[in-house]
Amino acid sequence: MNILIIGGDARQIYCAGRLALEPGMSVRHAALGTDAFSGEIPQCDVLLLPYKPVQGETVVGSVDATGGEVYLSDALKCVKDGGAVFAGKMDDETVNSLKARKIAAHNWFSDEALTLANARLTAEGASQIITKNAPSGVSGSQILILGKGRVAKACAELFGNMGAGVTIVARSKEHPTDFIDPKAIAEADVIVNTIPARIFSEKELMHMKKGSFILELASKPYGIDFDKAREMGIPAILASGVPGKYTPEEAGRALAESVLRHLKEGDGS
Repeated sequence: MNILIIGGDARQIYCAGRLALEPGMSVRHAALGTDAFSGEIPQCDVLLLPYKPVQGETVVGSVDATGGEVYLSDALKCVKDGGAVFAGKMDDETVNSLKARKIAAHNWFSDEALTLANARLTAEGASQIITKNAPSGVSGSQILILGKGRVAKACAELFGNMGAGVTIVARSKEHPTDFIDPKAIAEADVIVNTIPARIFSEKELMHMKKGSFILELASKPYGIDFDKAREMGIPAILASGVPGKYTPEEAGRALAESVLRHLKEGDGS
């Protein structure tokens, strides 16, 4: 079985290494500006793309040391009919075009085991960022977490176990905005956002105490108004792809296990 990995961060490197240990698997990897191959993209049975949403003419990686860009549409052409593609959420048009070729489309984000592993690793990376930037580290800080998803819950559990004072607040259908208690903001040393929607703007920023900072863990469009925070002199850290930066080996192993699990089951998503 020929597996091709295009794009992504350091976790893809470890994913490739883990898959290469499997009998009968030939793995080629082109990411991070490597020169694993150049020119025409080789044909493959299984294609692995970055752990992020992809659609239309998204750039999914590069195929040579010069940084030649590979677009999603071109990458998908290299997959043999009846093969499989692993990627972040793909648009319906792309998924339907793959199904027409009997290619299984696997959404990284639909794999519960992988999602939970990444939430845990995101929390671990976030704790390192807080330790580096908070005078009292994690254990001596009051941390306000925005959100109720897996990442928020993993952060709350880990930070609490490390000795932090943790408050977690989330939106509801009744209160999609204005759900954050100004007092909780004022008491927080660190505010961690996991909600990918603008919920923390000037009105909320003005309640933050001196010396506190924001850690953004959500994807675009993000929950924090970074321009306004910069204007108000409030530190705001954008932490994207935390598992790939802080725990790439473990994150790569989780990706590989997801691939092996789905290939064994032979299911699409």
